[in-house]
Amino acid sequence: MLITIIILTIIIILLISFLNSDKKYNSISINENKWNNIINSRTENLNLTLDSIKFNDYNLIIDNNKNTIYYSLINESKTKYNPDVSYSEQDKNIKLAILKEEITDEKVHNNYEFKIIIYNKSEYKIYKLLCTNFPILNISYNVNKANVSKKIPCEIYLFDNLTDIPNKITRSRGDFRKIDDENNIYRFSLIKISPGKNERKNRVSIFNMDPRSSYILNPVDKENSEIYKDKKDNHPVEFFINGEYMGLYILGYNMEKEIKNNE
Repeated sequence: MLITIIILTIIIILLISFLNSDKKYNSISINENKWNNIINSRTENLNLTLDSIKFNDYNLIIDNNKNTIYYSLINESKTKYNPDVSYSEQDKNIKLAILKEEITDEKVHNNYEFKIIIYNKSEYKIYKLLCTNFPILNISYNVNKANVSKKIPCEIYLFDNLTDIPNKITRSRGDFRKIDDENNIYRFSLIKISPGKNERKNRVSIFNMDPRSSYILNPVDKENSEIYKDKKDNHPVEFFINGEYMGLYILGYNMEKEIKNNE
């Protein structure tokens, strides 16, 4: 009886190990021949979609308009180049594979486009995968009931990939508006809903900055973003609105005074 239990335990451990290895980025990467075989034996269907995809248990942003998935690498993580991969999809028969390309610092810096394919027995769809060393901010709101030139209610999601932040995800309700149409500058404020359903400001520390309830988002190009790396009151982020990529922005609060002074 004891021998049987030991054998079963070993089998379970090996099975778990096997299943886990199958979820690694490198283990689901396929060479170009296998990639082409999938494409040549199936019909492209852009309506195939992923509901979600996770690397190392963190949800990635999927921009369906651009067919692009965004992955923010956690600094100094041992598994950032070979993360665990899990996903969910509308069609449960869909499989996922990645064209075999190693993630490297050079490729990340140069915005290299990796490729992910989802497929079933007869159809396939290809996503681009972009990797970044910057945190990711997504602000979502009801586009049918909103005018972004005025203050509107929103949901705020921030994934902070910095190593010195224990809680890498910030979620909050808030309000959002564009404060400068010409330069595409935005402001968002964080709010709390009290037990009596009354709203009040939610002061939150982001990137170890002093806690604030309101922050400014200002566009910046990648080269100029380097000067903000050591700033205590501004930080570069990959910025999304309703999952659509807007570009690299500086998140901060001192810029608010500069904007008012220039009005």
